[in-house]
Amino acid sequence: MAKKEAKIDLWVASQLDEFNINYDPQGSEILEINEALKTASKRGTGKVGFPEFVARIGEFVLVIEDKADLSKHVKLTGGGRNPRL
Repeated sequence: MAKKEAKIDLWVASQLDEFNINYDPQGSEILEINEALKTASKRGTGKVGFPEFVARIGEFVLVIEDKADLSKHVKLTGGGRNPRL
């Protein structure tokens, strides 16, 4: 699965680059985000967690945690969460 996720990381990075979105891979340079990540492990252990990408766009923070396994994908719509893509 790691190879598939690496390909997704490269694709996401290319999309961010295409839209001139400055991002930090595997963490963040934003102090407040780094503080929040100190106990944000994916397994809920209370240890540090690192999303694949973090970006600031104006007043918004974009955090991307990509998954290669389609069963872990969720589509968000104006009407709420749709578990199927």
